[in-house]
Amino acid sequence: MAKKHRDDFVMTIDSDSEASEGDDSDTEQKTGDLNPDFVFGEAEETAFTGWDLDQKDVATHKDVDLDGILRSKGGLSGMIEGEDEEKEEEEDEENENENEKEDDEDEEEGHEKDEEEDADDDDLAMDGFGMGVEQEDGDENSEQESENEAEVEEEEEQEEQEDSNDEDSAAAIAEFYEESKDTQKVTSFQALQLSRPLLKGVGNLGYTVPSAIQAASIPIAMMGKDIVAGAVTGSGKTAAYLIPIIERLIYKPATVSATRVIVLTPTRELAIQVCDVGKKLGQFVANLNFGLAVGGLNLRQQEQQLKSRPDIVVATPGRLIDHIRNSPSFSIDNLEVLVMDEADRMLEEGFQVELTEILELIPKHKRQTMLFSATMNTKIQDLIQLSLDKPVRIMVNPPKQAASKLVQEFVRIRKREHLKPALLYHLLRMVDPQQQNRIVVFVSRKEMAHRLRIVLGLLGMKVSELHGSLTQEQRLQSVKDFRSLAVPVLICTDLAARGLDIPKIEIVINFDMPKTHEIYLHRVGRTARAGREGRSITFVGESNQDRSIVRDAIKSLEDQKHGKAVSRTVDWKKVEELNSIVESKKDTIEEVLEEEKQAKEILQAEMQLEKANNIMKHEKEIHSRPKRTWFQSEQEKKQAQRTPVMQSLTKHGKKVNSKKRKAQEERKEEKRSYKKTKSDRSAPKTKAKSKKRK
Repeated sequence: MAKKHRDDFVMTIDSDSEASEGDDSDTEQKTGDLNPDFVFGEAEETAFTGWDLDQKDVATHKDVDLDGILRSKGGLSGMIEGEDEEKEEEEDEENENENEKEDDEDEEEGHEKDEEEDADDDDLAMDGFGMGVEQEDGDENSEQESENEAEVEEEEEQEEQEDSNDEDSAAAIAEFYEESKDTQKVTSFQALQLSRPLLKGVGNLGYTVPSAIQAASIPIAMMGKDIVAGAVTGSGKTAAYLIPIIERLIYKPATVSATRVIVLTPTRELAIQVCDVGKKLGQFVANLNFGLAVGGLNLRQQEQQLKSRPDIVVATPGRLIDHIRNSPSFSIDNLEVLVMDEADRMLEEGFQVELTEILELIPKHKRQTMLFSATMNTKIQDLIQLSLDKPVRIMVNPPKQAASKLVQEFVRIRKREHLKPALLYHLLRMVDPQQQNRIVVFVSRKEMAHRLRIVLGLLGMKVSELHGSLTQEQRLQSVKDFRSLAVPVLICTDLAARGLDIPKIEIVINFDMPKTHEIYLHRVGRTARAGREGRSITFVGESNQDRSIVRDAIKSLEDQKHGKAVSRTVDWKKVEELNSIVESKKDTIEEVLEEEKQAKEILQAEMQLEKANNIMKHEKEIHSRPKRTWFQSEQEKKQAQRTPVMQSLTKHGKKVNSKKRKAQEERKEEKRSYKKTKSDRSAPKTKAKSKKRK
């Protein structure tokens, strides 16, 4: 018996092949039920470093191959125009100044009036679209223009008055903020007395001298004080708060693991970027862990990551609330630091409800709170809810200014809105004929971004899109292709306008004008970052809103005494020729959209079928999972949208302007005036009668 046991023991240890050669049918059945190539958790792996996605990170579900549809329709094969025309356009761009002089001479010799009017349309006066430029259109037109100028001046005065009213008083600022003390000028990271592992990480990222915002905020943050900071885009704000946080965590208790820092960002892409920068800064720091909690990525994977209680969690507000409520092992009871990146966006009404819930969930003990943004002009009234303790206000650059090495170009559209897609293609061909530079095109609507991708794809140009209708995997893939120059043009909404640091973006094109000057600054801030040169091209309409943004941009340049603003001349005849080609492809565009819609419906049906099969197979396991909860019911969400402010914001699909919103806020803040009722009116009479009787 002992020998038999010994033989069995040797056989099982010796080789796996011997066990498979045995005659035991039960073992054959067991091994047949298992997949030998199966690796636990591999299908749900979604971890990645930075923007680069491995094969395991790519979405497992199928997406519509839009490029394949465009190729079937004859697109993405090559540019429409020939090489000779490309050379002509390059020569025209190089000799732009000579051509302008020749045009001026031709106009003096005498051209037709129509050509003169077109030339005047292209000239953008720095005082606001040719107001005061000599006109040859007659007395009637001049009278109309003078009336329009008077209206614009009145609107400017009203806007200035509103801005002055919005600003906090000096007394309120002195009472709320701590007095700024003169600090020593920091010329190197060694002078900040950082620990060696952190200095090594800083050096690996190529940081040599701290930027202005870093030199000003890092010493104060290391003292544990609350901060409200603002600096231009691309000035290193992310490292300005991550470096003191990592330095603080080096001296954390080694035995207790807890989440001590939360960084809130308005977008998923910015959260991923911040997490990547933090990992690189702290790569040589022992026992420093980062967690990522954003929507669109694997929820179970994030839960497993948060179970380990990482020191720093970078999150978007909605997903953070979800994990706090529904992830049993995740807790923020030991929170020490709260950071809000792009804080002015976080304090807007879209995030107000979620931010209030987060502040209620965070423990009330003393914490350090830091707010950073490129356009930090938030009022004190909005900051009170954050329970800041005498914060230090750090404004390195004057508010509402662009980068110093940015050249801002403006193209006046006038009544040529229908030519904008053709104009975009024409400009992309002019500024980057070989498609070797990174260009970001900003639009206001997701539908326009998708349509422009189709139009430019049919014209033979490689383009990708980035907006909220894409899945998170598609969004990350778009950014990855753009970074690697596989796709040199990225059409996106304001999703990418805040915080994203994609290196070496040469040009930013504003296809649609932003709603405010602050959004404009965030858009053009994607280029000319960290002291590099950049260029922005903006299509400007005739609305007062568009004009006011241009005036603000030019005014900030005058105050800044850096940068440059010019008017770009456009060959409108060439644009009209291109527009005729675009118009001829209207039917093809509709066919592509319809084919894409059908493909999406097929994929949706397949997904629903697969979902039904999974429910049938794993019904007990699925139903045994606890339901995820949310702090608002559907009815409460609807009630929140029915408030007067929300109704005014969403009425007819338009947002109210600043003047109306301010009036609504004043009405809301003022106490309701008392109005007499019938009983009140009759009360004095009865009192008077009783006095007479006495």
